[in-house]
Amino acid sequence: MDETLISKKSTGYIISFLWHYRAFMRLLFLLPPLFPVLKLLSQFSRKAAVKLMYFFAFRGISVERAKQIADERLSGRYVRDLQDPAASAVLAADAAVIITASPTFMARPWLSKYLGVPATNVYGADLVESNGRFTGFLTGDIPMGQTKVDLLKESCAGSASFTTGFGDHHTDVPFLRACNRGVLVAKLAEAEAVGCEYEAASPFDLQKLPLASLEQ
Repeated sequence: MDETLISKKSTGYIISFLWHYRAFMRLLFLLPPLFPVLKLLSQFSRKAAVKLMYFFAFRGISVERAKQIADERLSGRYVRDLQDPAASAVLAADAAVIITASPTFMARPWLSKYLGVPATNVYGADLVESNGRFTGFLTGDIPMGQTKVDLLKESCAGSASFTTGFGDHHTDVPFLRACNRGVLVAKLAEAEAVGCEYEAASPFDLQKLPLASLEQ
């Protein structure tokens, strides 16, 4: 989702979430020294880097309060960062499915509110809950690479007569190739793109959104 449907990286939304949660100790003393480690780790395993970030960002966070912040404080930020061609394609689709490495609790509220994507059609990183709090661990794998392909097949899009997928990273290519039409919104080397189309990302016109969603 980040840098495909929205223009920014997911890290910024996590920082914004922690700010609204008032988790200032994590913002000041935990995440800054963690970022160099995550950058180095991502060169070997992007999944491992994301899992590590989620563990330190969300461990011990109240589930109820987290969902409230995601809905009330982050939704507007997400929608302001929408970009084409993916955003317009979601609005035009008979049934849109979002498969993202972002936390599910952060993705579902705004996708439903502004783009009309049902919660059941949003597949993200599901955090384990215990006694009303996130443990920092995940219930399954991060939706990247082959996992994204598997989720596509399990979703309502798996039986669709024609599917169009959008991505921005070489780890999205297996998923894009599993679609009838795969579109990269970021330029990759030909050897990495493996025949996927390229359409440069561009700002989305918020006036295209249904009036009802803008009034929420």
